[in-house]
Amino acid sequence: MYLSGKGYRIDQLADIFAVDRDTVSGWLTAWEQEGLMGLHDNARPGRPRRVTEEELVALENDLEQAPHHARLLPSRFHERTGLTVTFSTIKRWLKARDWVWKRCRRTLKDKQDPTAFQEGQRVLKALQTQEAAGEIDLFYLDESGFSADACVPYAWQPRGKTLALPANTMGRMNVVGLVSRLGASYFHAVETTLTSTVIAEAMAGFIRSRPTGKLTVVIMDNAPPHRKAERQSQADWLLGHVWVWFLPPYSPELNLIEILWKKIKYEWLPWAAYANFQSLCSALQEIFENYGAGSKYQVNFVPD
Repeated sequence: MYLSGKGYRIDQLADIFAVDRDTVSGWLTAWEQEGLMGLHDNARPGRPRRVTEEELVALENDLEQAPHHARLLPSRFHERTGLTVTFSTIKRWLKARDWVWKRCRRTLKDKQDPTAFQEGQRVLKALQTQEAAGEIDLFYLDESGFSADACVPYAWQPRGKTLALPANTMGRMNVVGLVSRLGASYFHAVETTLTSTVIAEAMAGFIRSRPTGKLTVVIMDNAPPHRKAERQSQADWLLGHVWVWFLPPYSPELNLIEILWKKIKYEWLPWAAYANFQSLCSALQEIFENYGAGSKYQVNFVPD
């Protein structure tokens, strides 16, 4: 009120006190009508916070014990404190403490030999250096299975409407893939079980598709079909200028093709692919035919 008496305008006062013009105008009106008592804050609506920091820590401890059963938190909170809260309130508390709801994943790190893993990283880096120098071609091999009945994807849907997919869709496509960091690829799809014979057939087709002369190194894991196929076909592979290097045990994160499988399953397959097995096969074929550097589908394994 002192500044107003000194001739400060409402917009100037609003800037000084970091409030809007209506707030300043309300202050001036209250002063004129009721004097000093008009500036006293009235009781505010709402109630004080009902949960303490210790209770929030206990809530987090409950969640750490069963992170996939968050719906049980309200009842556990009530048992511990006697207070009743909704699941929505608990979610708001957790988000404020930087908790997020996201997909979990399985890991084999507890089975890894750290020394072997580090040696594998060293060998891979050396091979990638040779690849960059044009001395060798480097490919990563692995297989993955695709089924229209394997999972129901999440999708945005209008409230009150549920998108439905056919149940019990028969058929499974197993794919042996070989990809390079530079965008080259080869895919061998079968509807049978993946055996050492299938791996050998895939490698034979891959070798036939390759230009002769340059050594090609194929990275693969220690799956029994891989080992068996290598023992039985090693001579033929070497004659085709292909040498196999096996990853350290339990090290899937070193096999770059795992990134490609994830892209296909969770980003590239269209909604129509889940309608039936034939649609799935057609969608996969379209992806495989249009995969590579500069193509419709690509993975940047070598960031700029």
